[in-house]
Amino acid sequence: MAKSRRANAVLFGFDFQVNAAIVLMLENMQELDSLRLEGKEDIELKLLDGQEILAQAKAVEKSSSDFTHVRENLKKALKSLSDGARECKAKELILITNSPNPLNDDNTRSIFFGNAHRDFSSLPESAKALINGYLKEVEAPLDTTKFKIQILPFETDDDRERYKVVNSAVDEFVGSLRLSIPGLGPEILKIWQTDVFRNGTRKKEEIRLNKKDIVWPILVVATDVERCDEEFMEVFDDAKKT
Repeated sequence: MAKSRRANAVLFGFDFQVNAAIVLMLENMQELDSLRLEGKEDIELKLLDGQEILAQAKAVEKSSSDFTHVRENLKKALKSLSDGARECKAKELILITNSPNPLNDDNTRSIFFGNAHRDFSSLPESAKALINGYLKEVEAPLDTTKFKIQILPFETDDDRERYKVVNSAVDEFVGSLRLSIPGLGPEILKIWQTDVFRNGTRKKEEIRLNKKDIVWPILVVATDVERCDEEFMEVFDDAKKT
């Protein structure tokens, strides 16, 4: 039974990591060059200007009620991101989690409501003190001006509930392409989840998803239904150039 729970926790954690990568990818699509899972960091986004966004993905199965290990997750994320930032030109350093109380502090819990994005500078002094306290234990601590905590609601075994924020992000992206194809968002999300998972489980560092890999499924689906508009083709052409 305990082994089964651990296995489920691992699967849940990786599912969260994949979907967190998709959300971060969509938020940075215009600047994106490539995406890597399971590298030195949980999620690595390389941008066209050579900068990188590094993220630690920390999932909690019962995120709305279990805050036992969230500070431990924060501490580990700060250490890993500090190490990663020394090896690249980091633009952002992100702890992305599904916990609505990532500091286990009732006084700061309200600021992490929903799919919050909180830069270090926007945090209450008590939260800054907690983070700085952990960073004092790191040999070469990260630059807090680049650090932020991002919340991705992600809980339950009901796919509609678990993926609701991810689905919304995909629908918004598809909408920006002005493609009026019924069901395109869910279909693209399913393809992305499968492709990201397949690539992310490979251990060779050189294997990653570039922008063409990410955009290509949309072109395939749109072509299948013969609904490819000029604006979308321009987006795809831009992707091919990167």
